[in-house]
Amino acid sequence: MSILGIVHTVIAVIALLFAAAALIKEGIINPFSSAGKIYSILTAVASITSFGLSKAGGFNPGHAIGILILILLGVAYLLGRKASEKRGLFLTQVFCMTLTLFLSLIPAVNETLSRLPVGHPLADGPTSPLVQNCIKGLLVLLVIGLGLQFFKVKRAG
Repeated sequence: MSILGIVHTVIAVIALLFAAAALIKEGIINPFSSAGKIYSILTAVASITSFGLSKAGGFNPGHAIGILILILLGVAYLLGRKASEKRGLFLTQVFCMTLTLFLSLIPAVNETLSRLPVGHPLADGPTSPLVQNCIKGLLVLLVIGLGLQFFKVKRAG
């Protein structure tokens, strides 16, 4: 793993910890809460550093995911602090932030399963059935998580 790869991984893992903290504390990743701000900054940095990483060389699906994450973060911030006062805007903001987490986990799962355990990784890349099944599981969790978050927003509003 390159120095950039190590730095990228450390930043991305710390970002995921802040996302977990935000979800545990508030039930959503609010881009304007302290945990949400740190998550957003670290996720943006992780996405940007991912552009310098490529096993195959050139533009790859991981880069596309990084671009999409940056766009979703931008939309969430453009909706502003007062998005919570308008349910539709707030739901869009919640959706954007939650989707950034899901998208961050896709390469995380692939890279983890393709590298560990060292010497005998569990998967051989993104097309591996194990990676594909884990991503399907994450998609189910995304749908359930969004449902719970939207229900919470509806009850609060």
